[in-house]
Amino acid sequence: MNKFSLSGVDQDVYFEKMPNGLEVYVLPFKNKKNYFACYFTKFGSLILEFYSEKKKEMIRVPEGVAHFLEHKMFEQEDGIDPFEFYAKSGTNCNASTSYKATRYYFSGTDNFEENLNYLLNYVNSPYFTDENVEKEKGIICEEINMLKDNPEWFAEEELQRMLYKKHPFRIPIAGSCDSVRTITKENLYDTYEAFYNPNNMCLFVGGDVAVEKVFSIVKNNTILNSIPKRDIPKLKPIKEQLAVNKKFQVVELDSVTTDKLGYAIKLDANVFKEQNRFELSLYIGMILNILFGSTSIFKDEMLEKGIMTSLYLERMYVDDFLIIEFWAETEHPEELIKEINDHFQNYQIEEIEVERCKRVWVASEVMMTDNVEATISSLLNDVVEYGEIQTERINFIKKMNYKKLLEIKDKIDFSNDCTLILKNKKKDD
Repeated sequence: MNKFSLSGVDQDVYFEKMPNGLEVYVLPFKNKKNYFACYFTKFGSLILEFYSEKKKEMIRVPEGVAHFLEHKMFEQEDGIDPFEFYAKSGTNCNASTSYKATRYYFSGTDNFEENLNYLLNYVNSPYFTDENVEKEKGIICEEINMLKDNPEWFAEEELQRMLYKKHPFRIPIAGSCDSVRTITKENLYDTYEAFYNPNNMCLFVGGDVAVEKVFSIVKNNTILNSIPKRDIPKLKPIKEQLAVNKKFQVVELDSVTTDKLGYAIKLDANVFKEQNRFELSLYIGMILNILFGSTSIFKDEMLEKGIMTSLYLERMYVDDFLIIEFWAETEHPEELIKEINDHFQNYQIEEIEVERCKRVWVASEVMMTDNVEATISSLLNDVVEYGEIQTERINFIKKMNYKKLLEIKDKIDFSNDCTLILKNKKKDD
């Protein structure tokens, strides 16, 4: 067992890699009465083609299979529903699928040992039949159709199709009704056996827990330890163009009550090769926060002029690309885009602003560590995005360099962009 600490906060992390490859992280919190556990696989909707060791060939699975698999893990051969099991002890449980990972988690205050054992048991006990797979297709199609009526969800998926021409990032996490209807129990077993292997999975546990007890539960779980270590499957390389797939689009929807703008920049991450991905993400996050954040001059001016009523930003890595997205409610999308570009090009960030942002950011990071689930979610994201926990996050923020920030800002090119405008269909009637 190894122990390390998170910089700038009084929080220890205990880590051990099991013989079958499972990585286990335990964070004991002081003065907490609750606990949170998350068991996840590094398998999300982006993986559609991989080498099957069992079949000795590259195979392709239908779009949406990762999300479908998440649903089916809650149907057990013994007929016990995990939601009902956890509800008996007042424990909350759920699961989620993202582009890069699938998570199964629970939180509560009692029955910790029983709950953790059950998490390890049901996630490691797949039960797929032709009948239960067929039954799930209608449920997931209904979920997909409901999301189509959500303008925010629709906008996010549509913008991704505009950004990418071939990459699976352009495909909705749940897939489409057409792709879901083609999923078979064989598809589910193929992907489960390939990626739901302890060597491709992690367990995070935190809160009011005893470290030795957690590791003892893991080491003595019969089902988990009966699974041999297997190599992580090779994936088929994806060749994606740097240029966005579609520059401009206007979509009219009945469900839109306020006009919305999605504006995205697609950057070649290799342009910033001097910085590792974690450090680059923090620098770009700081640049965007200073220029366009909730307390920025830009946001105040745009609200005061009535050019927009809301604005938020996202940034993410997708393989060799870095995506920056602006989302706004506005009836003046073209004007807002011009203002965003002008402000980015012409506003001179001062060193005092960087220092102020660093202090606020550090305070926010420290405050977050008072929340068990938020802390674990942040560390889990580190593992998914960067391959390991970033223990020096706070120290790095404190040491962020003003000159380096300006150098990175100068390399951000807004020319490779795309614009999505959502309007209410009835407004023009």
